[in-house]
Amino acid sequence: MKSYLKFYLLVCSVLLLTFCSDGNSGRDDLERDFTNLMKRVCAETGTPGVSVYVKSLKYGDFSLVWGLADLSTQTLMVKGQVLRIGSLTKSFTGIAVLKLAESGLIDLNAPISDYLGLVNGYTPLEDISVRQLLNMSSGLAEYLSIPFLIGTVLPNPEQGYQPNELLAQAFDSTPELLFYPGSDFLYTNTNYVLLGMLIENISGLPYQNYLEEVFFTPLGLKNTYVALDNSIPVGLARGYYDFDEDGSYEDWTEMNMSYVWSAGCIISTARDVAIWMKTLAKGELVAEEFWPYLYRGQPIAEGVVYGAGILVDESFGIGHNGTVVGFHADAWYDPETSTTVAVLSNTNSPLLADDRDPTREIATGILAFLK
Repeated sequence: MKSYLKFYLLVCSVLLLTFCSDGNSGRDDLERDFTNLMKRVCAETGTPGVSVYVKSLKYGDFSLVWGLADLSTQTLMVKGQVLRIGSLTKSFTGIAVLKLAESGLIDLNAPISDYLGLVNGYTPLEDISVRQLLNMSSGLAEYLSIPFLIGTVLPNPEQGYQPNELLAQAFDSTPELLFYPGSDFLYTNTNYVLLGMLIENISGLPYQNYLEEVFFTPLGLKNTYVALDNSIPVGLARGYYDFDEDGSYEDWTEMNMSYVWSAGCIISTARDVAIWMKTLAKGELVAEEFWPYLYRGQPIAEGVVYGAGILVDESFGIGHNGTVVGFHADAWYDPETSTTVAVLSNTNSPLLADDRDPTREIATGILAFLK
């Protein structure tokens, strides 16, 4: 059960680790330090492979990989490798809603029921605003519960789901809200499935088409797209997870990602994710009048808030992590050094140390090197 919980609980806190270089500020030395960090963390945790992209105002861009993209064939991870990014998808969903609001098509303070009606007849939707879905203060329960995950999703990895089927898992199990909307924080995928439905309803486009038209194409994110069915996209690294806890990885690449849809279905490269997070964190995707909705969301801890699909930590940076079966990711922008780092890996629970978060360790370590 420990590893199930490790997979299910998306990390929302930032673990700051201190790493020290030898003081040489040269680009070659930094690349060596980054590589040694990646190698060490992967070796200690049993992470098959990682792909890293760093955008530094002072030192330029770094593209680094370590380990294997395919354990069975011993194929190395390569630069430009495509991986699933899990809940980093929420940053796309969140800003998409803000773009529609910027166009005057959505009132962020209006109840979600004004746009979607009472989905599955769930009357509490009348009391939840769009803004409260964005910043995880709705009071809605999680549809991706441990029983649903390990009892339905994982035993049937190729099964597809409609959004209303996912929502029924939360609504049926929890008829009442867990708290009054806006009064507390609770990270749930339920919020972002509803927002995906909102995007489709208001834009008149499928979720993937809207993102492609408004973000992927204009920003040149050529290797970023929505992947929902059981097919294996070209260049996708194999994803690994020890579901049966027998001490060895199983290949979970062929998952139908409709089980997370607009909360976690995007695949990308480390480079594309770094470009995306830098652009998003600097406020370049939405008018300044909407920045409060993007950056000043629901408080989680002192100096830490959840905005529109991103975490804003005054002591660390702006970004998000992501987990789906077989994959984990982190992407962060540090305003102090104008550095962005994206780290993608092909396991959601490292075999040798499932209590550690390799992508977070690598991301925080790289940002510390550049302080």
